[in-house]
Amino acid sequence: MKKRLGVWLVLLLLISIVSACGSSNSASNSGNNTGASGGDQAVDPPKKVELNLMLTGLGRFKEQFDQYLKQFAAKEKTDKGIEVSYNLELPSDANLLKTRLASGDAPDIFSFHAAFDGPTFEKGGYLPDLSNEPFASKLIDTIRNVVTINDKVIGVPMESFSWSYLYNKDIFDKYGLKAPTTLSEMKQVVETLKSNDVTPFMLAYKEESFPGWLTQLAFESVAAKQDPDWWERMNKGEASFKELKDKGMFDIIDLVNANGTKRPLEIGADDGLAKFANGEGAMLITGTWYADSILKANPNFKLGLGALPVNDDPDSTMVNLAVSTTLTVYPDSPNKAVATDFLNYILDDNDSSAFFDQLKFNKVAKNQNIETFPWTEQGNQYVESGHSYLDQSIPQSANEAIGKMSQSYFSGQITQDQLVDEIDKVWKKSIELQK
Repeated sequence: MKKRLGVWLVLLLLISIVSACGSSNSASNSGNNTGASGGDQAVDPPKKVELNLMLTGLGRFKEQFDQYLKQFAAKEKTDKGIEVSYNLELPSDANLLKTRLASGDAPDIFSFHAAFDGPTFEKGGYLPDLSNEPFASKLIDTIRNVVTINDKVIGVPMESFSWSYLYNKDIFDKYGLKAPTTLSEMKQVVETLKSNDVTPFMLAYKEESFPGWLTQLAFESVAAKQDPDWWERMNKGEASFKELKDKGMFDIIDLVNANGTKRPLEIGADDGLAKFANGEGAMLITGTWYADSILKANPNFKLGLGALPVNDDPDSTMVNLAVSTTLTVYPDSPNKAVATDFLNYILDDNDSSAFFDQLKFNKVAKNQNIETFPWTEQGNQYVESGHSYLDQSIPQSANEAIGKMSQSYFSGQITQDQLVDEIDKVWKKSIELQK
């Protein structure tokens, strides 16, 4: 009896040892799969971050940004175990961002115009130094220069382009027309179109931006060739728009305004783009940032890009080379690390090219392989032949005054002298406030 009991005790001991070993292996395997250090230790839940983005003027690209943000969230969770959600604001009023920044309620990521707002935002402490981020080394040199202030890369550029006016290639081809290189040639184009019952220019002046762009192109082209130090003198309070008026900046403005669509003050941007896409007007003073909207309205539209002549010197006929949309992260954002990850993802080696293709944006980085559109090729030809000038920094208040005064000038409420006097006054006041 004692012998049998001893055997059973030995068997029970062996069973307990085997069970203990099995339990130990199970805990070890569980720890390897979850990342926990022991079988009984709870796994930390992934970190959760909500990014707040304010991208002004990009409402037409909501679908594309939503999709890219979802791709980023999936990548961030896989790479870093962070669950990213987002709140995407797409206002049309740029003043909303300035209000948020001034009140301390800044979004984690925001868009801005590097030339117009960059210097003011940098001085106000709203822009970080992103020079050492991976995306910065990928930028094309000329584009990097546009988003560099005081030797610091202050954001990731997105919407870059050469712009002046768009034209309907089918209409031009039908009447044997080419993009004019002088003001006299433009007058001939206008007369040919009118003689064939075609409205030369689509005017959409309900908003201030379109008439403002015409004035901007006129004075910038005159200054770029005939008075290249005008900008520096103007920003020192030593120059005036009267100088550019005397050099003929209103010649092209008056030609366009006199040969456009009827009742343009009743036509908004969306209506104007749709009408242009459907052949109501051969030319439209705006940039290729509206290419997507035009092609959505008419997928068969053949879009051309021309340089607006301001006089009879072909060398003065130039496009504006600009970066209108730059994204950056607020320096004091509590989510700065994840927000910066998103900026780098914008120029991701694998996904960036497809994203920019969907937006119909031009290439900004060396790692991008983007479909080249016909209007992009035309813009590149102007740039490569020396017929371009870099977008300049205009004080925001002056930029707003240009649009408002241009609208009033078209409607006959003010004269040329009143227009230049008002812009001079606003520009000078803006400079004084920055001192």
